Amino acid sequence: DACCDQRINGALVYAGDHQCGQVQFSAGQPVYKFECGDHEASEVSVRLTSGQTLQLCELEALVLEENMPKNIPVFTNVALNRPTSQSSISWGGTPSRAVDGNTNQYWNGRSCTHTSAVSDNWWTVQLDQEEYIQTVVIYNRLDCCSNRISGAQVWVGSGEVWELCGTVNYDTNSSPVITIPCSKTGDKVKVTNDNSYLTLCEVEILVPDEVPSEIIDEE
Repeated sequence: DACCDQRINGALVYAGDHQCGQVQFSAGQPVYKFECGDHEASEVSVRLTSGQTLQLCELEALVLEENMPKNIPVFTNVALNRPTSQSSISWGGTPSRAVDGNTNQYWNGRSCTHTSAVSDNWWTVQLDQEEYIQTVVIYNRLDCCSNRISGAQVWVGSGEVWELCGTVNYDTNSSPVITIPCSKTGDKVKVTNDNSYLTLCEVEILVPDEVPSEIIDEE
């Protein structure tokens, strides 16, 4: 009853490459459900080719308990509400916004960082202790300038030593949620970008509840 609910008409729902169904808009219908026929996939997507804006308020992918993979690893986001700093602050985009637990990817949501338009931009978070960091997840800005994240690098630090986890290779087909595998040990994480501004709408640092045995053996 607010606005624009008809825009979703014709949207296609996929599990991997399998099309589960198409939205047939009905006025006043708040929820649309699709059966995917127990199709196995690691990604669910919604595609709208009508030229209308695609807006989703929530998407749930439901899996029967007996079909759930066994021994799914459990991860903790150790960056949440930890101390942060960055090379500069512009437009009120303070560094703490990237670890506030709010994954809103629009600037008006007031949860994205923002540096000045200079080179050698960086953002860093100090963890509570040394951790085995398996993955770093970056929520990129959506409403504008998403390409600015291209070329950003993610680092893990221990003492004075920094090790590179990976580089963001952004293009127009890139996911707005960027996953950088890491598998390194440290007590701080840094994101650097030599290009223009650095904006991060959320950074999650994922640590497994059980450290892989090969990592323990190396220690």
